[in-house]
Amino acid sequence: MERFSQTFASVREHFGAWLRVALILIILSCLFFVAGGGVSHNEKWRINQINISGTDMGTSEQIHALVGEMLEGNYYFVYARNNSHLIPINEIEKSLLETYPRLLSTLVSRTNEHTISIAVTERKPYALWCGEVFHPELSALPDCWFIDSDGFIFDEAPMFSRGVYIYVYGKLNEKNSGEILQSTLPSGRYVFADNFAKLIQTNIGKPFQIEISPEGQYSMTILSSSQHPFLGWVTIRFDAESSAETLLKNLTSSIAVQFPDNLPHKKQLLYIDMRFGNKVIFGFEE
Repeated sequence: MERFSQTFASVREHFGAWLRVALILIILSCLFFVAGGGVSHNEKWRINQINISGTDMGTSEQIHALVGEMLEGNYYFVYARNNSHLIPINEIEKSLLETYPRLLSTLVSRTNEHTISIAVTERKPYALWCGEVFHPELSALPDCWFIDSDGFIFDEAPMFSRGVYIYVYGKLNEKNSGEILQSTLPSGRYVFADNFAKLIQTNIGKPFQIEISPEGQYSMTILSSSQHPFLGWVTIRFDAESSAETLLKNLTSSIAVQFPDNLPHKKQLLYIDMRFGNKVIFGFEE
């Protein structure tokens, strides 16, 4: 019994010593933490200038205001967020991309003790998305939105004269239900239709609009063609069973057969249907 009491007393003594050491370490850590927080507020490292490049003045001012708000306050109630050595780079870059869909990329860096630099790259308008379905009975276009070359919607578009941008219709992959900004057209379908439109523009005429149906069917309306004037306002129907290059080859060869010497038909051409393999159907006004 006496031996047990001695052992217990020894364990209690060691535990007490360990507890005192642990308590001292905790107190010292807290002191260092608070002291470090005080140092982080030193004027020597305070950010007082934000340089922004790659965008216009209006967007630059908005970015400056947002970043300024993000640099207010402290980390863990102690460390200054506006300390040039503690800037939340990843947080700023992510917030800018989410807040401004027009931005394609952002790069935040520390320039010196008091300055940070933000370099942004903006998306370039490539075409206009004007709704899921084209309604030919409407006399005016609905509200349209800028899309980039990947079919990403990043800004509302003003009215343009016909032919400035290609109008695109198709169901979106919505980022959030009911929201248009930052939504995308189905990437594979859009890229396929766009590749064919580029070939059409290079070899035949200027495309006016593209319609992409959920079932995988496509139609493209030609605005004008100096090579084949009778193709103006003609709609080409196609699917993805053939490559864009094969579609172009079938189209050009069939036009040469249907319109020898490039002479228009007596009746007005309305559409060209290419959804039947190598067979191409020309639809004329009754």
